[in-house]
Amino acid sequence: MGRRKAEPELKLSGPRLASRFAITMSAALGVVMLAAGAFLYSRMISAASAIQESAFVDATRNQGPLLEQLAEDQARALRGLGPDGSKPRLEAARAVPNTPIREYAGGDVRRTEVRYGPAFEQEGFLYQWKAAVPPLVVPASTKEKAGEGLFGLILGVTLFVILVGALVAYLVGNAVARPLEIIVDDIAQISRGDLRHRTRVRSGGEVMLLAKSIDRMAGNLESAQEAERELSKRERELALAGEVREALMPDAPPAVPGCDLGALHVDSAAPGGDFYEFLPFEDGKVGLLVCEVSGRGIPGALIGAIARSYLRVELSRGADVAAALQRVNRELARDVRRGMYVTALYALIDPAGGRATVACAGHKLPLVRYAAAEKAIRLVQPEGIALGFDKGPVFDRTLQVVQVAFEPGDRLLLSNTGPVRVVDAAGAEIGEKAFYKLVLKHAGQTTEALFGRLEADLRAHAGDTPFPGDISIVSIVRRA
Repeated sequence: MGRRKAEPELKLSGPRLASRFAITMSAALGVVMLAAGAFLYSRMISAASAIQESAFVDATRNQGPLLEQLAEDQARALRGLGPDGSKPRLEAARAVPNTPIREYAGGDVRRTEVRYGPAFEQEGFLYQWKAAVPPLVVPASTKEKAGEGLFGLILGVTLFVILVGALVAYLVGNAVARPLEIIVDDIAQISRGDLRHRTRVRSGGEVMLLAKSIDRMAGNLESAQEAERELSKRERELALAGEVREALMPDAPPAVPGCDLGALHVDSAAPGGDFYEFLPFEDGKVGLLVCEVSGRGIPGALIGAIARSYLRVELSRGADVAAALQRVNRELARDVRRGMYVTALYALIDPAGGRATVACAGHKLPLVRYAAAEKAIRLVQPEGIALGFDKGPVFDRTLQVVQVAFEPGDRLLLSNTGPVRVVDAAGAEIGEKAFYKLVLKHAGQTTEALFGRLEADLRAHAGDTPFPGDISIVSIVRRA
């Protein structure tokens, strides 16, 4: 699986939730307070007008008789007469003892707390400008009337504002909470396993950021779930391929008189269908076979199993190596799909006769012969194309079989391409030449020691880098 593309960082868009809540509440309460203020102002102006009107009426009613008396006195004075003694003189008011006198307008207007009326039983205030008569008497009840109903009005408006504020807070809170409730429902649906579900909120601010984060989380979980299923499927395939591969490998090399025979197989992380085989014959001969299969996993393992069965049957029939491989090619070309193939390197060894019959069907690495007398490496690679490429004519025409000497001390080694494809940390392959040098370096040792040294050298080259493919090597040495 490829590396996932880095996702862009989620950023907050639009006003913050706190800002939107504050703005909405402030705007709503501002409208309510303006309406309440306008109502209070209107009611208080109306009440003030009524109070003023009542004060003027009372003052005029109280001052009327005094003005009449003053007019009559002035008229009599014009006729040269004094005040009418037959009528009781009217008195505007009597000052309340021990009450302060307040001055206004620089002392020109004075206010005195008084009692007035027929029996001077009514309380009021006398306003007098300098020594002008008659003075103005205003009932004290005017102040009482000013406060009548005002407390109830203010209390009612206050309660109204509180109720409207509570209603606005509920509506705004519900508008804010509704998207969160939807998100909670979306999370519940996602938690029940519906990872394809996406949030339905389309507001702004932190809520939208939260919704996007949840959508991304669900997408990541879905991808992780798919990756887990794919990994589980791959693990099952690898396990099955490993089982098939184990079935392809022989249990132990047969005993060959006068020879030291053995094999090395190292599994890779991605098993395929590569295999090796020993074919013992009753006359003392032994066949060594190393095959490499195109493809990895289960397909490669199945092709390897089919090819192994065909090769064992046909090569076990006798000494005609070319005919056996030709029959295998025809059967395999019929069974595998186009593009699939199997390479094979086969050596039929006759220790008593000191020779080996070698055939190569498209195998990349040649047979390696260590000549003990010369202490040198010889490469043997007859012509031939891979099994399964062609249904017969081309394969039959190109296949060659050669004879190779097998003297005392000599070693024959057959291998797949696994050893030469081992890479180091920098990705550099060890290559064929270096591999042949390692074989030459350890060829004089026992087969077991040879394989131990080869594996150690290959792992030293790879370091912590895993082997890219399986390693299969078969070797036989003729004792001196």
